Amino acid sequence: MNRPLFSARAGRLSLWLGGAALAFLMFVRITRELIEGDVGAMDSAILQTVAKTRTPWLTIVAIDVTALGSITLVVLFSAFTLMLLLVLRDRLGALQLLAASVGAGILTHVTKNIIERIRPAEAQQLIVVSGFSYPSGHSLSTSALYLTIAIIAGRYVQHSGARAAIFLAASAVLIMVGASRVYLGVHYATDVVSGISLGAAWALVLAGFFTLFGHRGSS
Repeated sequence: MNRPLFSARAGRLSLWLGGAALAFLMFVRITRELIEGDVGAMDSAILQTVAKTRTPWLTIVAIDVTALGSITLVVLFSAFTLMLLLVLRDRLGALQLLAASVGAGILTHVTKNIIERIRPAEAQQLIVVSGFSYPSGHSLSTSALYLTIAIIAGRYVQHSGARAAIFLAASAVLIMVGASRVYLGVHYATDVVSGISLGAAWALVLAGFFTLFGHRGSS
C-alpha cells in the first residue's frame, strides 16, 4: 500500500472512530444524568409542550413517520438492502449491515433492561407500546441501520455533494422518527437522543472496523 492510500484510510478511520467516541460519550452523559435524576423535569416539560401542538393531521403524519423505525420495516428494509449488496457482490457491506442490525437489537434489549425507565405518563400515549422507555429502540435501530446504509452507499458515490445528500437524508429520517416518538407520547426527549447517540456510535464503530479490512472505497 502506498503512503497516500494509507494516509487516506487512516484519516477516514480516525473520522469514524472519533465520531463514534463522541456519540458514545453523549449517550454515557445522558444516561448518567438520568440516573442522577437531573433530566426528569426537563423531559416532562418538553413532553407536555409537544403534546399541546397535537392536531389530527400531525398525528397521522407522526404515526406514518414512526413506522420507519418499526421492527417490520427495519427488517424488510435491511433484507432488501442485504439482497442488493449480495447482488453487487459486496460481501463485506452485507456483513456490515447485518452487524448493524443485530447489534442494534442487542444494544436496545440490554440497555432497556439495565435502566428500566418507565414510559411517560405526563401526556396521553397516542399509540399502544410496551416495554421500557430508555433508550428509544426506534431511534437506536434507525440510527444504526440508516447511518450504516448511508456509509455503505457513500462508497459507491464519487461526488462529495451526493454523499452529503445521502447523509443529510439519513439524518432527516433519524430526527423525524425520534420527534414522532416524543409527539406520540411514548418516549421522553432524552430517550430519543440517547437512542440516536448509541445507534450512531455503533454504526460508526462498524464503519471504522470495516475500513481496516480495506473495504471498497474506504481508502
